[in-house]
Amino acid sequence: MKRSDTPTDKRTGCFSMRKIIFLIAVFLAAAFLNTALSESESFLVLSDLHLTEEAQGRNDVLNAVIRAAQGRDAVLLLGDNTNNSHAEEHALVLEWAREIGQQTGAEVYIIPGNHDYSRYFGPEEFSARYRPFGRNRAFSRDTSSASYAVMTGKGNCLLMLDTNQFDRKHFVLPDGSIGEGTLDWVREVLAELPEGTPVLACGHHPILPPEREARTPGARGLSQVLRAYGAGLYLCGHDHGFAAAEQEGLRQITTGQPHAFPGWAGILERDQGAFLWHTEQLYDEQSPFFIQLRENAASLGRPMARGTLEGTPYAEDEEAVEWFAAAFMLFAGGDMTQEKSARLLADENCRKWRLVETRTVVKDWIIGLLENNPEDVRRIFVPASQKYSADD
Repeated sequence: MKRSDTPTDKRTGCFSMRKIIFLIAVFLAAAFLNTALSESESFLVLSDLHLTEEAQGRNDVLNAVIRAAQGRDAVLLLGDNTNNSHAEEHALVLEWAREIGQQTGAEVYIIPGNHDYSRYFGPEEFSARYRPFGRNRAFSRDTSSASYAVMTGKGNCLLMLDTNQFDRKHFVLPDGSIGEGTLDWVREVLAELPEGTPVLACGHHPILPPEREARTPGARGLSQVLRAYGAGLYLCGHDHGFAAAEQEGLRQITTGQPHAFPGWAGILERDQGAFLWHTEQLYDEQSPFFIQLRENAASLGRPMARGTLEGTPYAEDEEAVEWFAAAFMLFAGGDMTQEKSARLLADENCRKWRLVETRTVVKDWIIGLLENNPEDVRRIFVPASQKYSADD
């Protein structure tokens, strides 16, 4: 592992108090790491709550999350916890987080998504309001974003990343961006971790596959840094559905919404440095709430397809509409497999969608999903990663 020779501030050459505190935290982490790694650790992973005061079924979701969090060590909320970043919505999220922690004893860690920011509520405000949920336990905090790093009681390093940036008019970028300052901070944290520390990187926005790297500034840089230091797993949300991607040894798992079909939560378990991901049903499948979730999902695919095909040669093509609806339900239901995606890609109607030139965001989204995320996300094993020098 590459390490700096002295804890000095690059700008002044003086001994940096921030660096001293950081190294003390790393030393203490190393002191209990070998013992802690003998214990397994379990995380409940959620994203995209989009809480509003008017949200229907809010109590159904909260009660289901509390049930699923029983016996877990931690709950990870990966952004877009509010819908409009209103003060009332942030208050709801904080109330939720406190209730989950009190009812289950699990630690709750929260990071922002693009919906959690506004022109009047940015990283400083988020860091202050959400300090009790992760940031107050951090051994390192990024000064250029709301990102932080925390060592769990069982020896995992949670790298909780703020993947948001604002444009020049101070509007948040919907596709996210990872700034150079944050990338430098990630390098510093990973370079100083004790050898063999399991690293779980979390952000709101996906950074894989290649089209994500191209669309989200800084995504490629982040994926390269994670690979360089052997952090082999990245968890995210943003897409409102379950998916998985793997590229050059870095595994990305996208978790869906707990209040949308198929009504799953993600469960991540770490044992001996390796991670096992699986999904867990939150609701009784015969309950009115779950039946409504399924009906809502089934009703979305066809209108979305017709809206996208409007003004194209396939505007009245019902076969093209049905192809999209089938692909959408595979995505929404978390039932994507390599065989099913290959069958859809080989279908004649996929060729029609490739020719669509208007509103290409939806087209690129569904075809990119089929081409790059064909893995069944219900159970994924992520082996322990080799940690090697950033010079390699």
